[in-house]
Amino acid sequence: MELKLNKSNDLICVKFDYDKEIIKKIKFIADSRWNPAKKYWTIPNNRNHLKLFLEIFKDNYLTFDSKIKFFAAPELIADYFNYYFLPKFEKKLKLKGYTRSTIKAYINHNRRFIIYIQKNLFSIKMDDLNDYILYLIEEKENTHSFANQFISAFKMFNNLILELDGINKKLFRPKKKKKLPKVLNKKEIKEIIASVDNLKHQLILILTYSGGLRVSEVVRLKISDIDTDRMLIYVRSAKGYKDRYTLLSKNVLTKLKLYLKAFQVHKYDKKWLFPGQNKNRHLSKRSAQKVFKRACKKAGINKDVGIHSLRHSFATHLLEQGVDLRYIQNLLGHKSSTTTEIYTHVSNKNFIEITNPFDNL
Repeated sequence: MELKLNKSNDLICVKFDYDKEIIKKIKFIADSRWNPAKKYWTIPNNRNHLKLFLEIFKDNYLTFDSKIKFFAAPELIADYFNYYFLPKFEKKLKLKGYTRSTIKAYINHNRRFIIYIQKNLFSIKMDDLNDYILYLIEEKENTHSFANQFISAFKMFNNLILELDGINKKLFRPKKKKKLPKVLNKKEIKEIIASVDNLKHQLILILTYSGGLRVSEVVRLKISDIDTDRMLIYVRSAKGYKDRYTLLSKNVLTKLKLYLKAFQVHKYDKKWLFPGQNKNRHLSKRSAQKVFKRACKKAGINKDVGIHSLRHSFATHLLEQGVDLRYIQNLLGHKSSTTTEIYTHVSNKNFIEITNPFDNL
């Protein structure tokens, strides 16, 4: 269904292929009229009529003339977006193989943008997008990475749903701030692990560090992913849906066997290595993050670090041991070597050999 304004802007013209059900519904709207000469229906151009129209035809795909305003009623746009576009967008993202977390992030980014601009979706201009990006960075004080994620989310929404010409090519990304990864030294890692009494929680931290795992990867480990013969951990469907192998520490084997026996993990669930409260589901990422935070507090580590710092520390410590950067790239599952090279900036391997000029005074 296509909605356009007439020349005097006092009527909304509604065009659609002949359909008895649509005609029956549109007659329900007060002051709706059929124009036999132009072969379209009209309704008064005001907030109440437009709101009623959207409620009645929320199941239909609608396109809007860019002149049609929503009369400062962003909830109309949000409601229509949520009811019609969100399920359609979500379905297409699933078909393209995106993860649950990416789908959720993309939907939320677009929902916030639609509410912010307070206009119909088919009249979005570059100025709207640039204003919103500045709003995110300057007023909301979000990071450049957050703004870049919005740009990716909107580009995908435009590709799959809106199909507005030219906008995606004109969108440019704010320059990312080059932040170095936060790394813990070996002594700090020992103290963090030693501060944990719960064997399950201790193993989560040990495997995260010793395997260079992301938190999403460690909580999704299955018992069958632990290969004690080859001393490897199979990381399935990691970031970008790429499987890989990483290292299994010899020092973890005793604790691992003790854990499997003591907690009788396979008694309830032969699938997850770290089941959650619901034995049919794995432990949540949030739970693993809390385990790390509590351990840091108990160990007296005051650095502003998260559980991902264990992965950063794994890579940095390997580099300091002289392991080739290409092997580290494979263990971490990085697509580009450039991503792995950032650890050369935090490694103290070369700095140790440099004498501080102050020491020679």
